[in-house]
Amino acid sequence: MRTVSFPSGFGPPLARERLVSSLAADPPRLDLAALAIATLGREDLDAPACLHTLDALAARVQVEAERLREKGEALAPLRALRHVLADIEGFRGNEDDYHSPDNSFLDRVLERKVGLPITLSVLYLEVARRAGIPLYGVPFPGHFLVACDAGDHKLVMDPFHHGDILTEHGCEELLKRVAPQLKFDRAMLAPAPVELIAYRMLSNLRRVYLGRDDSQQGLAVVDLLLLLAPDHPGELRTRASLLTTMGAFRAALKDVERCLELSPDAPDRERLELSARELRERAELLN
Repeated sequence: MRTVSFPSGFGPPLARERLVSSLAADPPRLDLAALAIATLGREDLDAPACLHTLDALAARVQVEAERLREKGEALAPLRALRHVLADIEGFRGNEDDYHSPDNSFLDRVLERKVGLPITLSVLYLEVARRAGIPLYGVPFPGHFLVACDAGDHKLVMDPFHHGDILTEHGCEELLKRVAPQLKFDRAMLAPAPVELIAYRMLSNLRRVYLGRDDSQQGLAVVDLLLLLAPDHPGELRTRASLLTTMGAFRAALKDVERCLELSPDAPDRERLELSARELRERAELLN
């Protein structure tokens, strides 16, 4: 195990504890990180049962890959992965209810067989890892993907769309749909570390909960984001706002003061200083 130091925070202790443990493993455990995040939706989730499901799916992929190899099938491991997860099990993107929090929770995805691109990618990555397939996550703008190296090129899969295998041209066309303001660059297909995948999963949840004005769940998610990036100015501002809404003025003041310390020349410095003064006054009234 490697030693990792994280700051204390305000989120659910179980989620924090499990996320810290998953990232402290050597190498970091994506499956455990995803299940740590899933405790935000269901604290009593059965993590061993979820891991067993991933194991069982991987065993089936291995059997299917061997069958395809015997038939001389090209790309047998990837085709086996797609066949088991998409064709047989029916895992797919939830286009009908895209913004449901359940789409971000791995345990719910395993149950309901629908999810976001990134959560389905976690499923593909963890089944592939168990089956000995060298797949990695791709933090593509607006739409997470998975890929593996094949000689001098990459083979990219889209778990949200039935595990379709994409060419580089296909990735370019996807980008035009999900982020048309950007120009395709091969660097967009670089591997994503576990910490980045966890951060992006949490960012999706933050948007969902803040969009629903759910301050309590939003605070839990932002707290985990700050566990991963303790000095992120945007997340500190968001947490300060949520804490203020919930009446935790002293805690909010600490985040505002940290923002001022990190960015003394921030464009919104005057507003931050005003917020700090107001929070000090409110905190004093509580004495």
